[in-house]
Amino acid sequence: MSRFPFKDLWVATAIEQKETHYGPIEDQAVMASLLADKAHHNDTDYQVIRRAQMLAQRDGLLPVIQQWGQAARVALWLLALLAICTGCGLAFGALDNQQKHVNILLALVALLGLHGITFLLWLLSFFASWQQQSLLGKSWLWLSRKMARSDDALLAMQSFITTSNQQGGMRWIVSTISHGFWLITLCVATITWLALLAGKQFSFSWETTILSTNAFVAITHFLGFIPAILGFPMPDAELVAQSSNHIALNPDAHKIWSVWLTGQLVIWGVLVRLIAFLGCFFKARTTLSKTQLNTHSTSYLALIKRLQPYEMIQPDSPQPDYVLPKLQQTNHSSAETRNDAMLSSQQDSLIVSIDLPPEMLLPSLLSQQTITHIESREERHHLLARLNQHPIDQLLIICDSTQTPDRGVAYFIRDISQYAQQTAIYLLNADKHNNRLALWQQSLRDMGMPSEIVWYHPQQLSAWLQPPSDTVQ
Repeated sequence: MSRFPFKDLWVATAIEQKETHYGPIEDQAVMASLLADKAHHNDTDYQVIRRAQMLAQRDGLLPVIQQWGQAARVALWLLALLAICTGCGLAFGALDNQQKHVNILLALVALLGLHGITFLLWLLSFFASWQQQSLLGKSWLWLSRKMARSDDALLAMQSFITTSNQQGGMRWIVSTISHGFWLITLCVATITWLALLAGKQFSFSWETTILSTNAFVAITHFLGFIPAILGFPMPDAELVAQSSNHIALNPDAHKIWSVWLTGQLVIWGVLVRLIAFLGCFFKARTTLSKTQLNTHSTSYLALIKRLQPYEMIQPDSPQPDYVLPKLQQTNHSSAETRNDAMLSSQQDSLIVSIDLPPEMLLPSLLSQQTITHIESREERHHLLARLNQHPIDQLLIICDSTQTPDRGVAYFIRDISQYAQQTAIYLLNADKHNNRLALWQQSLRDMGMPSEIVWYHPQQLSAWLQPPSDTVQ
């Protein structure tokens, strides 16, 4: 049995395939949260699953997967409706309502011919070197994708197929759908067949040009052997001979033939498909329950390495605590000094600048404030880790609007804003006419940032800075 539900593995596969096709997904905040979870540091499978869930929820992939699942269920209902119509068509095709005369052989072919061919092809597929989805399976997947109507619907479908095929489960899922379709078809055909027989009088006979009476007797006894064991009548050789070529029969003989044909439909049709449906259904459930996360895949190697906890080398003897002095703003302090200062902080508010050039002049209102400068990927991870442990009340983020915003910066802004009760974003140089300001506004809107928290003028900083922020660099 798998440790995780099938849907969790499905989501993980979807994220894996998305990163394979489009490159690594920005996950700084997610990784910081996972690395801060001490309870699952050594559980790689859990961390991979949890990361996939968080990314899918953040990027809107989880609703797409849920939408595709709903579309797949609706597609099954549409196939069931088609099966009902097909079953009615089989029954009406086997009984001639105008002439009210039934050719026994043609009725048998009309009721069970297509079912028998498809069932035989399904059996042969187990012995063939090729494995191809049935027409019903392809139709189900096609309908599911069309009704999902999402850009990532194809990704959701492909990841479902990949996850299901890990233990060969997709074969049994498609087989279950196919047998379910034919089970509904034959059940409806049986009910319609009985309704027509109950409402009208039909005559039955064998009609042939080249077959002998003995051939009909052999066919009747061969097909009727198992139904006879289960209680359906078996016409004797004399009745078969009398039923050839419109020889007049008494009403009881026609009744025997109608019940015999009903037995063929129930036993060789409904019962066979019911057994196959139940077998494939339980086989599919068993196979899917054994699906595991394939962490040995090459696509997971880099991720697993990133999920490994850092090794902390402890000194031989405890050292006395060292209290850092409060630092003032400087443009040339090292990343290590800034990060250590931030570690010692227990502030309720924080000012963060992202990728500001060293020569950038800040508004005079910020000249007496301590600002944490973020310039590298390591500093981003460090800040996220600290905010994950110590959320704050107020956060002011400073960016240069003359620079082109990339998705990494936008994601980072959204991630750190989740750890503050109030967030404000100040775009420097917004008063200068530049083409990138609109890009910043659109990028922040895409990240779900309200326009009222995005500031462009130094005067807007006054309210935020009162009382003065006690932050450290």
